[in-house]
This record gives sequence, C-alpha cells and structure tokens, in this order.
Amino acid sequence: MFQKFKRIALVVLTTVILTTAAAATASAATVQATGNINLRAKASTSSRILTVMKKNTKRTVIGVSKNKKWYKVKVNGKTGYVNCKYVKYSNSNSGSSSTKTESSGQKKVKLGNFKLTFYGGDTMTASGKRPRIKHTIAVDRRVIPLGSKVYIEGWGTYYAEDTGGAIKGKIIDIFVSSEREANRIGIRHANVYLYK
Repeated sequence: MFQKFKRIALVVLTTVILTTAAAATASAATVQATGNINLRAKASTSSRILTVMKKNTKRTVIGVSKNKKWYKVKVNGKTGYVNCKYVKYSNSNSGSSSTKTESSGQKKVKLGNFKLTFYGGDTMTASGKRPRIKHTIAVDRRVIPLGSKVYIEGWGTYYAEDTGGAIKGKIIDIFVSSEREANRIGIRHANVYLYK
C-alpha cells in the first residue's frame, strides 16, 4: 500500500514540475523600457508609483492586465505595472524577431522603430476614404505603400490610407478623435510591422 502511494505521489509531482516548466517556457517574454517609465502599483495612470524602470532596462513579463494595456513586471525588488505604450515587447519563443506569424496565417515583417504622431479633424484621406479612429494612419508611401495593413506594437492594427507633408521616413501619423486628443497624446515611439 505504501509503495503504491509513493508511485502515485511521484507521478503527481512529476506532472506538476513538467506543467510548471512548460508554463514558464510559454511565458518567457520580456519588455524593454523605451525611456524612464513609472512602475505603478496597479494597472492605472492614477495608481501609486512604486519606482522607475530606467531606459533600456529589460524585465520578464509576469502578467498582463485585463485590458491588455499594462505589463506586470518586477523592478528594483518591487512588483507592479508598466504601460505597454512605453516598452518594447519581445517573446523569446517567437523565433526570428523580424517576422511573426498570426494565428490567421498572415506574417508580419518588422519595419523598425517609428516615431508616432497623431492628427484629427480631417474629413478625407489621400486614398479618397473617410478617416476612421483606430483604423487610419498617414504614412510616407515610399516606406509603407498606401493600402497596407500595419501592426503598431502597443496600439494595434491600422491601415495606411493617408499621407502628409510632414510624414517623411519612419514616421506614422495616427488618426484620432480630435486635434485636442492628438496634442494630449503627443509623440510616441513603437515597433512597426507590415502584414504580408
């Protein structure tokens, strides 16, 4: 009876160890700060600041907030949240950093880190379409062809439907609800991928 109990306990323990190892491997993702950013106690800009994550510091992702806009990490011995807009995300299990594959089978080719600006108030784009929030971006057509589907890390999927005189090189202008909103957001930076 004791031998049987020992065998069952060994099987259970082995299963727990293998499951834990698999989970750790699957979540082996890191974030790197694009500037000095605040580590907050909760996933909110109004939450208490615990410490500062210095520019270029890399940390392992412990979790993600429910709204998927904050990463849970440990910095200077304190566990808290950093906003995904201010970090570069990388998954060590994704293989090549230049190409990612979506579950739909579409591939994304990394174009590099772009400067993000924001605009609002327009009623027509260079492609003849009405601009839409969380959809339309203005690009330099020599870098990103009009009509392209683009993924902006931390912001989502957009469509290159517009151009602008100030949009030269690695700059993307994201359409938002108003000029006031554009001024509030300011300038950001993010990795950009082109769907193939």
